[in-house]
Amino acid sequence: MAIVGSWKLTLETPFGVQTPTLRIEADGSGGLGSSAGEVPLTDLQVAGDSAEFRAKVPTPMGSFNIGFDVTADGDALSGQFKTPLGSTPLSGVRQG
Repeated sequence: MAIVGSWKLTLETPFGVQTPTLRIEADGSGGLGSSAGEVPLTDLQVAGDSAEFRAKVPTPMGSFNIGFDVTADGDALSGQFKTPLGSTPLSGVRQG
């Protein structure tokens, strides 16, 4: 499970570039953290180097349930996040 660990994400959003921290634990739990705090990951499914999950993300327009689909390749992460406005690419790097 190479995707287990902590990741610094880069997301292009309507509110500018966001850099939350993604934490995926070996026990199937995790969180998505920002300056507003950490929210738990829900519906987390890990398969080797890939993971899918949802998180209720706070924004200036309220909280939204956002879907994520990510794949690790060594210390790099790539994937998509899905909002009501569509899918947007994301990237990330392993922390620690």
